[in-house]
Amino acid sequence: MANSDISLKLAIEGEKQFKSALADINRSFRVLGSEMQMVTSQFDKNDKSVNALTSRNTVLNKEISAQKDKIETLKSALDNASSSFGENDKRTQEWQIKLNKAQAELNGMERELGDNNKALEKADKSLDSAGKETDEFGKSVDKAGDEIDETGKETNKLGKEMDETSKKTSVLGGSLAVSAVRFTLSSHLLSPIISRVFSPPLFAKNCQAKLARKGLLKK
Repeated sequence: MANSDISLKLAIEGEKQFKSALADINRSFRVLGSEMQMVTSQFDKNDKSVNALTSRNTVLNKEISAQKDKIETLKSALDNASSSFGENDKRTQEWQIKLNKAQAELNGMERELGDNNKALEKADKSLDSAGKETDEFGKSVDKAGDEIDETGKETNKLGKEMDETSKKTSVLGGSLAVSAVRFTLSSHLLSPIISRVFSPPLFAKNCQAKLARKGLLKK
């Protein structure tokens, strides 16, 4: 009888310890719940951005870890009650119910975490795709800049060629102008001489003199 009383006392003492441990775990859940509320207030409920999903996952991982600790404590409490009071005892059944609910809650948390991870992976791919498009755009801009530089160089080269052509044209124009002046001066200087030499009376007289020297002019 004494041994039975001691076993019962130990069983009841164990119940108190398990309940105290569960109370501590439940307090930690209240803290985690407030953290999740803070995250929810920072982001819209349907926000699927990387920041929003990462923040939710951080809190979810903490909750899952705490829930696993709770389940381990409930399993120990159930084993204690089952061995101390029997499987059909009300206290044992209550521990079983709490364990089943805790396991269901863990399943829901892990499912939510899995969905968040899929959404996060999708968001990361979108960011990678956007990053690649940005890189491609940057390369296009760089290429356009290089083409503009090349066009600038060609324009500068053409400008220099045009300057050289302009200088040559100026020299040629100057030469032509000098030639024209020389031609004009020559014309002015020779004009009187040509007029005298090739004037009709003088020209006829010169011809007669030549013919007479050759004996071809009859007197």
